[in-house]
Order: sequence, then C-alpha cells, then structure tokens
Amino acid sequence: MISFLNSGILLLSSAIIIPILIYLFAKKKPHKVIFSSIRFIKESQQKQKRKINLKNLLLLLIRILIILFTILAIARPAIKADFLKKGDAHPKTAIVVIIDNSYSMNYLVDTQTDLEKAKEITHQINAIISQNDNTILLTLNNNWNNLHSGINIGKLSGKLIDEITISPQIIALEDVIKVAEQKLKETHLPNKEIYFITDMQRQELDIKLEFPTFFIPTSFVHDKNNISCQNATIKHEIVNRSMQKQIEFEIVNHSKKSQQDVIYELFIDGNTVSQKATDLLPEQNKKLSLPLEIEIPGWHSGYASVKNERLIFDNRNYFSFHLDPNPEVLLITDLQTIPPALESILQIYTENITLINNENFNYESLQDYENIIIYKKQILSERLRSILRELKENKRKILFISDENLSKDQQKFVSDYFNCEFQQFNGKNKNIDQINKFHPVTKLLKEMNNIEVRDFWDVKSNSNILLRSKDLPIALEHNNSILWLFDIQSLQNPFLLDPVFPVFAYNCLQFISDHENFSYKIGDRINLNSHELTFPDGASITTKMIFYSPTTTGIYFNNGNAIAVNLDYTESDFNRWNDLKIKNIQLLNKDWKDKIMQSRYGFELWKYLLIAALLLFIIEMLVIKSEERKKR
Repeated sequence: MISFLNSGILLLSSAIIIPILIYLFAKKKPHKVIFSSIRFIKESQQKQKRKINLKNLLLLLIRILIILFTILAIARPAIKADFLKKGDAHPKTAIVVIIDNSYSMNYLVDTQTDLEKAKEITHQINAIISQNDNTILLTLNNNWNNLHSGINIGKLSGKLIDEITISPQIIALEDVIKVAEQKLKETHLPNKEIYFITDMQRQELDIKLEFPTFFIPTSFVHDKNNISCQNATIKHEIVNRSMQKQIEFEIVNHSKKSQQDVIYELFIDGNTVSQKATDLLPEQNKKLSLPLEIEIPGWHSGYASVKNERLIFDNRNYFSFHLDPNPEVLLITDLQTIPPALESILQIYTENITLINNENFNYESLQDYENIIIYKKQILSERLRSILRELKENKRKILFISDENLSKDQQKFVSDYFNCEFQQFNGKNKNIDQINKFHPVTKLLKEMNNIEVRDFWDVKSNSNILLRSKDLPIALEHNNSILWLFDIQSLQNPFLLDPVFPVFAYNCLQFISDHENFSYKIGDRINLNSHELTFPDGASITTKMIFYSPTTTGIYFNNGNAIAVNLDYTESDFNRWNDLKIKNIQLLNKDWKDKIMQSRYGFELWKYLLIAALLLFIIEMLVIKSEERKKR
C-alpha cells in the first residue's frame, strides 16, 4: 500500500505536459537544399528522420519522467510495512503528546478517572516510540510546560507521565498547540505528529495547523453525571430590626438525569455545622441557604459542598467573611442629629456611631473607623478635601450620600471623586428597573420592578452603576467607594420605605468596611496588604509583589485577611466534541492505535526517486552530446 506524506504536492504532476507541448510546437524545420538528383538523398533523409523521431521520443519520455519523479519525491511516497511497528527500521519521527489535565479529566469512568486513562494511553504510545524518535510531553498547564517541555531523544519519561496531576488553571488548547508546533520545528525531522489525549471536552479552537494532529479520547461518555457547588455568599436579612446572616449557595445538576437524595453540607472554621439532602431535576440550578450562627468577632472561612463521587473537583465552593458585631462608624456632617432613615440603618449595623460636625480630626484619627460616611457637609474645606484625596490614594473607601442642596463646588469635587457629571435634581417618581447582578453589594438583591424612587440627582457616569432607573443611575461605585444619588432625608422617597432598602444599605456599609468579603477566581489578581502569603495547604511565602494570581482553590491568608478562591466552573458542564472540521485534525475512536504514527510506518521512496531523476538527467545529457558529435 502506497501513501503520500505530502499529498498536496501531487497536483504539480500536471507539469509533465510542458515537455509534451514543447515537443509538439517547437519542432525545427530542416533547411531546403536543391540537388539535381535527390532520389538517394530522400532515402537517406527518411532513415535519418526515423532515427531522430525515436531519439526525440526517448528524450521526451526521459524529461517527463524527470519531472514526474521529482514531484513524486517531494510528495514523499511510502510503501506501508506493518513490520516496522515492531522495530526501529523506520524514519525518525518527532512526536508531541499533549495530556489534557483540566479538572473535567477528574471525572470517574468505571473505576478510573479520565486522567488515569490518559496516562495509560500515553504509556501505550510510549511503547511504540523508538530510541531514534524525538518526543515532547505537554499539558494544558503553562507552568508545568515551562518546566518539562524539553525535546527528548527517544521515549518519554514514564515517571514524568505518572506525576501529571489535575490543574485547576489551564491555558487555551490552541496556545498549547502553537507551542507544540514550535517544538516540532526545532527537531528538524521530516515526520511530525501531535497527539492530544482528552476527555473530548469542547474548547474554542480557531487555528491553522501545520502538522497532523490527532485527538485521542480517554472515554466515550456523552452525558457526565456531575453535580457542582457554586456561588457561596454571605446573605444578610433584617428581621424585626435585627440582622440575621446565612450562607446562600447554588447546587447545579449538569446531567440530563434527575438526582435524588443529594447530600450537601456547610463547613466553617474546621467544623461541619450543617448537613442536609435534596433532590435535583435534570439540569437544575438550585439555590439553597443555611443559617450562620457565629458570634466570635474576626475572620471566618469555610466552604459549602455537595457529595458527588463522579467528579469531586468542583464539589466545594469556598467563602470567607469578617465578623464585627459593632464596627466603628464615623459620620461627617453639618447636622446635629442623624436623619431617621440613616439612623435606623446604622443602629442595625452597629452601636458605635460617631457624628462629627466640625473638623477636629485628621487622616490618622480616621484609621480607627471601619466606615466613613459623608452627608450634608455643605462646605468642603481644603483640609477636608486633602484628607479625602489621601483616603482615595490609600484605597480607603467612603460612602458619600447626596442631598438636594449640593453646591456647584461640592458637585465638582464629587464628580471628580466618583467619575460622574451632575445635571439636575429630579423630584419625580421613577421605577428602579435594573440592578447590578455582578456587584457584591447588589447581586443578592431581588428584582426591583415595582419599587419607586424620587428626589435624586440626574448624573452621567462611566462608573459601576449599582441601581438604575432607565438611563438614570441611583447609586454608583467607583474605586470601591459608593455614592448614593438620592437624598436620604426625603420624606417622600418610596425607596426608603421598601424592605429592600435596609439590605441594600447594609451591604453598602459592609462593602466599604476595611474587610473585603470578595470571592476570587483562579487567575484573578489579589491585592496584597503584606509581604507574607499563606496558601490553602499551609505553606507560606514572602514576596515583594503587590498582587498575586492564585493557581489553586481554597482559603489564602494575607495580613490576617482570609481570601476565598474558587474555580471558574466552565468545565463542570460537559460539552463533548463530536466533530471538528479543521484541516489536519482527526478525531479518533477506539481504533486510535491503527491511526497514529502513519508518517513513519513505511519505506519512503523519495531518495530513490531523486536518484532515478538524476540518472535520467545524465542519460538525457549523454544522448544530446552523442547527437551533437554525430553532426560534427
């Protein structure tokens, strides 16, 4: 069986028509010579003509064969020989093996995970590789590749294959393939192939491939029976003028089958505090909540989890929060008493409220307060402006509450502080029709389609809008400080009487406190407040960097702050590759062993074809020189 490794070159074989066209249209006409008697001359010419025609046809055939053999040599024909699979008598081959180590490969199929099956397949490929081949081993983890992606002469390291583990943080497959192609070019070998061993979890792939690439499946499961736990958040509820906290989280059934008696639990500060069970419909996303009964001040952390043995990697969702029953709150204002609506909220939030209606404070004294609120401060002196600018530069957060009588000077300062532009004060009733579901302050609030608001400032802004009425912002967040555009002293504002307002206000106060309760994802940048960072496994490092991008999930500690880091959960919902129409990619099946390494299983004939073309060229020259000597 003959195959061509560069089959596209065969299109050039049509070039053999060139010498035929030259032969047909470029014949030389003999000169006419007149003799008195030409009978013997004509007989001699006819004999000579027959000899010339034979030589011309021979030269034509030789030239056709030279062109044909050269093109065939470039196309690299090979006669397939099965016995080469068992020996080393084959051309050298450069092979890249890419092992998919994304967390979906942690899925348990029968008695093995997809990653364990991938390692087995890699060992089987390694058994076929000879000591003359060049090999490269890659994964979907960039840090691992930087350490271990060298070019090997001969087989891959079996120990290195076995040491590959699941990576929560992966890079795009097309980026890994680009690295693989660059490594193959460095080998300078004619035979090059790439093998991607995967559970066939679909990824975005928009790439032009230079070398044959084979996708080898670890299993043929199309619907994975997976359940994940996501979006664990501290939720505040005000009941009878007291604050109650609970952990709210989501359990997602990624399967098309219903799940019964699914156990979920809450784990806080090293202890399991609650455990329950629920049923899930096919592809259901179910919100659950468990009460949080903690009174000890300080940082607390833990996780909500669901029990699912098929894929355990996405079963936990971590959270952290700081509990301070009575944080210190400072209200900077010209008023002698706190407006009722604001006082009601502050009394729920804390018992420690300080009201300052003079400027007997400085930047250092403000460090004693968890929250700083500015309301109805008619004159912003240069000293107060300087303190506020210093707070902003040092990333301290404030809550600025607008009022109807903001002066032009105040408007300008607030506009610069919050990146907005004041227009006019609006005394008409408007519906709050949009909330920011992606911001920590508002993501747990219910929809506000029937809540009205009035007595607020119309502004234009590019900041984060927390609440909106059509095109008009009601509350903004910029550089972690918050601006309320409504006057909290208004007696006609329906929003202040709605049950959602206390929760919104409480969330704002929590947000501007010194303790962030954010949940990060792997790869996010965490701002560091000190040089020491403790990892989830207890290991610590000292760094001079001002930020860190986590690569594993869990609870990190920095400057005493607990930081929760979770997955992005993109691989929890399994979406299988069934077809991939990209040139040079083949999706293989259970017979993958018979499809790989085809470029090396055969006697390549290109050397012999080039030698034959050279010999024919020499014969052509000899024929032509022989004819020239006879003419002389």
